[in-house]
Amino acid sequence: MKKRFYLGVLQIGLGLFYLFPAITGAAPGTSYYHRSADRLFWFMVISDIHIGDSGSQDTQYLTWAVNDAYNTIVPEFIVATGDLTDATNGGVIPDKQFSEEWEVYRRIVVDAGMHAGIYYDIPGNHDHYRDENFAYYLFYSIQGQAHGNTQHSWTREFPYGKYHFLGIATAGNDGAEFSIWPWDNFGDHAELTPAEIIFLESALIANPDAEISFMFGHHPFEADADDWTETAIQDGLDDLLDLIDFYGVSHYGYGHTHNYMEDIWTKDIISEIFYINTDSLGKSNEDHYTVMAVDGNGVSIVAAQQGLWPVVLITAPADRFLWQPPDEVFNPHAYEIPPGKANPIRALVFSPDPVNWVKFQIDGAGGWQDMQQVGQTPVWVGHWDASGASTGHHTVTVQAQGAATVSHQVQTYINPAVCLADYDHDGDVDGLDFKAMLTEAGRADCTLENSCDWDFDNSGDVGGSDIYVVAGEYGRTNCP
Repeated sequence: MKKRFYLGVLQIGLGLFYLFPAITGAAPGTSYYHRSADRLFWFMVISDIHIGDSGSQDTQYLTWAVNDAYNTIVPEFIVATGDLTDATNGGVIPDKQFSEEWEVYRRIVVDAGMHAGIYYDIPGNHDHYRDENFAYYLFYSIQGQAHGNTQHSWTREFPYGKYHFLGIATAGNDGAEFSIWPWDNFGDHAELTPAEIIFLESALIANPDAEISFMFGHHPFEADADDWTETAIQDGLDDLLDLIDFYGVSHYGYGHTHNYMEDIWTKDIISEIFYINTDSLGKSNEDHYTVMAVDGNGVSIVAAQQGLWPVVLITAPADRFLWQPPDEVFNPHAYEIPPGKANPIRALVFSPDPVNWVKFQIDGAGGWQDMQQVGQTPVWVGHWDASGASTGHHTVTVQAQGAATVSHQVQTYINPAVCLADYDHDGDVDGLDFKAMLTEAGRADCTLENSCDWDFDNSGDVGGSDIYVVAGEYGRTNCP
C-alpha cells in the first residue's frame, strides 16, 4: 500500500508523535467487563435522509428522528452521515442543489431544537452535486453554518475517560453533476484531499488521550463488487487508512449504500476496526437508524425501525460476533468473561410507553430471569450465575415487553482463567476492589469499623491474603 502523509507545515515539531503514536482504544483488549453501568453512554446515527425525495418518508422520518426518537432515547448526540438532501426536488435524477430542499431540512432540525452541540451532520454526494464549494451545506446544515467547515471534530468527557469523534467529508470536491455512466462513478467522485487529511490528523493529534476515536463519513472504503451501482472513496483512502492505523481509530461508520451491515475492516491496515453501515432513514423499509453504546470501552450496536418500540440493546457482555450467523464476524474488541456467580447482564431499553418487564435467558434454555431498572434510567441489569457454565461460547438474550415484545441477542465466551478482581479497572487490586467483591459475595455488612469480619485468614490483620480467600470462595483462585 502506498503510504502518504500530507502533513505540510504540521510536520514541524511533530517528530515525537511519530516516535510515540497516540494509539488508544483501537487495540483489541482495551474493552472490559465492568461491574456497573457507570461507564456507559450512547448515541444515535442516521443517514441518507434525502429531503426532497418524492413522497413523504423523507420529511416524516426525519421529523420523527429528531423529535420522538431523540426525546425517548436521549442520546449524547445524533450523527447524520450525509445525503441530507436529495438534489432532485421531487424528481428521479439528481440535478443540483435546491434551496427548497435545504430550507425544509433546516426547518425540521432547528424546530426540533437541534444545535451544533448535539447534532452532527456531514455532507454526502447528493449534498454536493453542482456545488463545488458546498455553499448550500455550509449555509443550511447545522454544523456547516456553525463552523464554516465540511469536516468536524468533537469529544465527550466523563469521569472514566474522553471519547473523540470525527465527521469526515468524503464527498468529492469538484462540484460534478450526476452522470448516468458507471465508468464515471455516476458523477460521484468521492475523495479526501490533502487539506482534509491534514484536518483529520490535526484533530487526532489534539486528542491523544481519547479512550476511543470514532470516524463517521458518507462513503464506504470500497465498493461492493457485486453491486455495479455502488461507489466508494476514490482518492485519499490510503492516507485515511494510514491515519486510522497510526492513531488507533477504532470505528468507521458510513451510509450511502442504503443497507445495514456490521463488519470488521482489516484490508490494507494493521489494526482491526469496526466498519458499520447505517441504512437509509429516508428511503429504506427497515433499519432506519442505529443506536450505538459504549460500555467499559466495549462498543454495542443495534439497528432499529422507525416507530417500533421498545428498542433493546445489550451493552454487557460485549458481543463476540457481529451482525448475524452464518456470517459470524469475530469481534476482536470483545472480551471473555469469568464463570462468576453474579455476572452482570446489562441492557438499554428505550420506550415512550411503560415497559412491563425485562428478562434475560442463557443459551435459549431454562427459565427467563428478571432484570431490574437502574433508577429512572433506560438501563436494566440482571445477574447470571455462570459458576456452572461450560467453557466456551454462550448466547445471551434480553427481551423487553412494552407496546411490543422485542429481543436482542449477543454471544459471549466463558473462560475460567479470566480474573475480574480489578473491579474498578484502575490497574490494581486494592481495598476498593476488595469491598466490591465482598458486596457481590453477599458480605456487604463488612466495614472498616468491623474489620474482624474481613480477616478471613485469621492472621490478626486485614491484608492482601484475605482477598485470595474471598476469591477462592468465589471461584476465582487464579486472581493475582
